[in-house]
Amino acid sequence: MKYYDYKDNPMNPEVINNYYNIGLNTEDEGRFAITKEETDLGRIRTPSLYGITHTAPYISNCSIATLEEVIDYYDRGGDSHPNKSFFMKKFMNPIGLTEEEKSDLLAFLKTLGGKPPIYTKPALF
Repeated sequence: MKYYDYKDNPMNPEVINNYYNIGLNTEDEGRFAITKEETDLGRIRTPSLYGITHTAPYISNCSIATLEEVIDYYDRGGDSHPNKSFFMKKFMNPIGLTEEEKSDLLAFLKTLGGKPPIYTKPALF
Protein backbone atom coordinates (compact mmCIF):
# COMPACT_ATOMS: atom_id res chain seq x y z
CA MET A 1 0.00 0.00 0.00
CA LYS A 2 1.69 3.22 -1.14
CA TYR A 3 -1.07 5.75 -0.61
CA TYR A 4 -3.61 5.95 2.15
CA ASP A 5 -6.05 8.17 3.97
CA TYR A 6 -5.00 8.00 7.59
CA LYS A 7 -5.59 10.52 10.36
CA ASP A 8 -1.94 10.30 11.46
CA ASN A 9 -0.40 11.21 8.12
CA PRO A 10 2.70 13.45 8.32
CA MET A 11 0.89 16.48 6.89
CA ASN A 12 -1.80 16.45 9.61
CA PRO A 13 -1.12 19.43 11.94
CA GLU A 14 -1.89 17.23 14.97
CA VAL A 15 1.00 14.94 14.00
CA ILE A 16 3.70 17.55 13.45
CA ASN A 17 5.97 18.02 16.48
CA ASN A 18 4.69 14.87 18.16
CA TYR A 19 6.95 11.97 19.25
CA TYR A 20 7.38 8.84 17.12
CA ASN A 21 9.81 5.97 16.88
CA ILE A 22 10.76 5.99 13.20
CA GLY A 23 12.54 2.67 13.47
CA LEU A 24 16.03 4.12 13.76
CA ASN A 25 18.54 1.72 15.32
CA THR A 26 20.42 4.05 17.63
CA GLU A 27 21.55 4.38 21.23
CA ASP A 28 19.40 7.53 21.56
CA GLU A 29 16.73 6.83 24.17
CA GLY A 30 14.51 9.55 22.76
CA ARG A 31 11.53 10.58 24.89
CA PHE A 32 12.27 7.67 27.28
CA ALA A 33 15.10 9.75 28.77
CA ILE A 34 12.44 12.10 30.16
CA THR A 35 9.43 9.86 30.86
CA LYS A 36 11.13 6.54 31.70
CA GLU A 37 8.17 4.81 30.03
CA GLU A 38 9.16 1.83 27.85
CA THR A 39 6.71 2.89 25.14
CA ASP A 40 8.74 6.10 24.68
CA LEU A 41 12.03 4.29 24.00
CA GLY A 42 13.47 5.72 20.77
CA ARG A 43 10.57 8.12 20.23
CA ILE A 44 11.74 11.46 18.84
CA ARG A 45 9.96 14.70 17.99
CA THR A 46 8.91 14.89 14.37
CA PRO A 47 9.41 18.44 13.09
CA SER A 48 7.52 20.35 10.44
CA LEU A 49 8.67 19.84 6.86
CA TYR A 50 8.84 23.60 6.22
CA GLY A 51 12.44 24.63 5.54
CA ILE A 52 13.52 21.02 5.08
CA THR A 53 16.09 21.89 2.41
CA HIS A 54 18.02 23.98 4.95
CA THR A 55 18.19 21.47 7.80
CA ALA A 56 20.59 18.73 6.64
CA PRO A 57 21.86 16.40 7.94
CA TYR A 58 18.61 14.62 8.68
CA ILE A 59 17.12 12.25 11.28
CA SER A 60 17.65 12.81 15.01
CA ASN A 61 21.21 11.47 15.02
CA CYS A 62 22.22 13.30 11.80
CA SER A 63 22.96 9.97 10.13
CA ILE A 64 21.33 10.80 6.78
CA ALA A 65 23.03 13.42 4.64
CA THR A 66 20.54 14.08 1.82
CA LEU A 67 16.81 14.17 1.17
CA GLU A 68 17.30 11.36 -1.36
CA GLU A 69 18.69 9.19 1.43
CA VAL A 70 15.76 10.13 3.69
CA ILE A 71 13.34 9.02 0.98
CA ASP A 72 15.25 5.75 0.58
CA TYR A 73 15.21 5.22 4.37
CA TYR A 74 11.43 5.55 4.59
CA ASP A 75 10.89 3.66 1.33
CA ARG A 76 12.62 0.59 2.76
CA GLY A 77 10.57 0.91 5.96
CA GLY A 78 13.27 2.32 8.21
CA ASP A 79 15.37 0.20 10.53
CA SER A 80 14.11 -2.58 12.79
CA HIS A 81 13.98 -0.87 16.19
CA PRO A 82 11.90 -3.06 18.54
CA ASN A 83 9.72 -0.07 19.54
CA LYS A 84 9.05 1.09 15.97
CA SER A 85 5.81 3.07 15.80
CA PHE A 86 2.56 1.57 14.56
CA PHE A 87 2.53 4.10 11.73
CA MET A 88 5.94 2.96 10.45
CA LYS A 89 5.04 -0.73 10.75
CA LYS A 90 1.65 -0.38 9.08
CA PHE A 91 2.29 2.10 6.30
CA MET A 92 6.04 2.19 5.61
CA ASN A 93 7.25 -1.37 5.78
CA PRO A 94 8.44 -1.03 2.95
CA ILE A 95 6.62 1.45 0.72
CA GLY A 96 8.02 0.31 -2.65
CA LEU A 97 8.26 3.64 -4.46
CA THR A 98 9.33 3.70 -8.09
CA GLU A 99 12.23 5.93 -9.15
CA GLU A 100 9.70 8.33 -10.69
CA GLU A 101 7.72 8.48 -7.43
CA LYS A 102 10.91 9.14 -5.48
CA SER A 103 11.81 11.92 -7.89
CA ASP A 104 8.32 13.44 -7.56
CA LEU A 105 8.49 13.25 -3.77
CA LEU A 106 11.90 14.93 -3.77
CA ALA A 107 10.56 17.72 -6.00
CA PHE A 108 7.63 18.20 -3.60
CA LEU A 109 9.90 18.31 -0.54
CA LYS A 110 12.07 20.93 -2.24
CA THR A 111 9.01 23.19 -2.64
CA LEU A 112 8.78 23.23 1.17
CA GLY A 113 12.31 24.62 1.47
CA GLY A 114 11.36 28.25 1.81
CA LYS A 115 13.96 30.92 2.19
CA PRO A 116 16.82 30.28 4.59
CA PRO A 117 16.44 32.23 7.82
CA ILE A 118 18.52 35.38 8.04
CA TYR A 119 19.74 36.34 11.47
CA THR A 120 21.06 39.75 12.32
CA LYS A 121 23.39 40.08 15.23
CA PRO A 122 21.65 42.25 17.82
CA ALA A 123 23.28 45.47 18.98
CA LEU A 124 24.45 45.22 22.59
CA PHE A 125 23.99 48.23 24.82
